Amino acid sequence: MNKKSQRIFAGILAVLVSLAMVGSAFIGYFFDQTPSANPANNATANLEAKYQSQKASIAAMVEQEKSTPENISLLTALGNEYYNAGMTAQMVAPTEVQDNFKKAVEVYQKVLQTNKDPNIIVDMATSAFYSGDYELAEKSYTEALTIKPDFMTAMINYGIFLSQAKQDWTGAINYWQKALPLAQNSTDKEQIEAMISQAQSQLSTNQTNDGLSNPNLKNGE
Repeated sequence: MNKKSQRIFAGILAVLVSLAMVGSAFIGYFFDQTPSANPANNATANLEAKYQSQKASIAAMVEQEKSTPENISLLTALGNEYYNAGMTAQMVAPTEVQDNFKKAVEVYQKVLQTNKDPNIIVDMATSAFYSGDYELAEKSYTEALTIKPDFMTAMINYGIFLSQAKQDWTGAINYWQKALPLAQNSTDKEQIEAMISQAQSQLSTNQTNDGLSNPNLKNGE
């Protein structure tokens, strides 16, 4: 997996910040629920500086776009930077998170008017997911997989969407199992296997809880 496309999905039930770049994002699935807080001051200062740099980059590209509104490379870079800013904002500017992701979606949609690249479709789907537009996210994930049925990243991210947005653990497991044989290296394979294992545990817990709340379910009645 290309480092440029690697994003981190931290915790079983929470979407947190990654340190990676945009580009048909692979969302990792890990056990840590929060990033290291030690040394907290340095980490926060670094993130705040990073966020301000991202905002400055966005402002410059927005100005440039005014004179070259059909520059697809520029628009793609702008969408990516909005996405990255949204990820960083989760840690240093929570009230600005959704706005960054919504703007990323808007820019990606402009790109997709002339370039139906499944990588960009997945980036838009992930941005829509983070912004809370679940309908657009699901539509876009399925569109990407229609165009490129063996797109491992789309399978993984769609599975995470299903598990987190819809609590559809069975659907998530299905997509991750399809993605597993497509893994290019041991790290990707281990991450996917961990995701499947966690999802199976969650599914088992849900079924147990359902049975306890309705004993008839145990007997198939």
